[in-house]
Amino acid sequence: MSKFAAFKRTVASALMMLAAGAPAWAKDRVVVYTGINEERLTSAIKQEFTRQTGIDVDMLIIPANGTMVARVETEKNRPRADVIMDTTVDFMQKLKSEGLIEPYKAKAETLQFVQRGYADNAGYMHGWFAIVPTIFWNKEQFASDSSLKGVQPPSSWQGLLNPAFKGKVIVPNPQTTAMGAVMYITQIFRLGEANAWDYTRKLNNNIAQYTASASLPVTLVERGEGTIGVGWSADVLAATIGRGQKLGFAIPQDNAVSVWVAGIVKGGPNPDAARKFIDFLQSDYVQQAAPMLGYRLPVSSSVPPLEGMPSLSSIKTVKYDLDWAAQNMDRIRKQWAKETNN
Repeated sequence: MSKFAAFKRTVASALMMLAAGAPAWAKDRVVVYTGINEERLTSAIKQEFTRQTGIDVDMLIIPANGTMVARVETEKNRPRADVIMDTTVDFMQKLKSEGLIEPYKAKAETLQFVQRGYADNAGYMHGWFAIVPTIFWNKEQFASDSSLKGVQPPSSWQGLLNPAFKGKVIVPNPQTTAMGAVMYITQIFRLGEANAWDYTRKLNNNIAQYTASASLPVTLVERGEGTIGVGWSADVLAATIGRGQKLGFAIPQDNAVSVWVAGIVKGGPNPDAARKFIDFLQSDYVQQAAPMLGYRLPVSSSVPPLEGMPSLSSIKTVKYDLDWAAQNMDRIRKQWAKETNN
């Protein structure tokens, strides 16, 4: 039996147990805040953690990162949560600077793991999955469009500038989405700022729509309301694998990998359970669940990505300076609006 086949069996058993309720011998609990709303993934994580440890999981879904962080800040004098399960590094850095999370040296966080950027050396941020900006296209629409006869789908950032794609590209708005902001800031780190604004102006000629949400380009392109889009890899895989949509996709090089991290809330009610939960997120079980049930890239080198996706270590990335990006975000967004007349 293959590793993934065995894993599927384990997940099925875990979900059946979930329907029956938590084991009666589960004496402890851990309170987790998460932005993940894929029920198959969160249910599998909760049930398997309880099965392995006897600790119940109370999971509160808070879809927006900013709202999740604000809640932890509001509760700082009497913390209610033990773990923030998933947020971007910049938000976790904010909580660290405010003294609201505490360090822990997780079992999986070797020197190599830290050097790859999947965790910080001080033990405040614990990466457990990643997503990457992805170019995608509607295969049927691309093939049937007479203006695209003989034209290859774009597989690189520069490829999006092909004049043949005028009015055919949909991307997230950087003023309202992290995905859009990451995409345009990546161009700055890839090309230098002056050349990045030149790139922005040229790409603007090909834009059909800037969307208010990061996932909407995928929805529009799979409906045939656009031909080409840019979005997070997880949203693209949810469409192709999860919904069977006929989308082609490519992971451009000179990219930015967004590693999502967990952290332990300082002064949380169940610190021992919190540390066990962090170790569990980086275990083989969750590393297999992240791609299979949530279409995310695992950070563990021992777990392969989904078919068609590269491993994290094989993606060529720009040197993405999170501090610079955070400090210049407002300026970049204003300049983008000026360059694109938005």
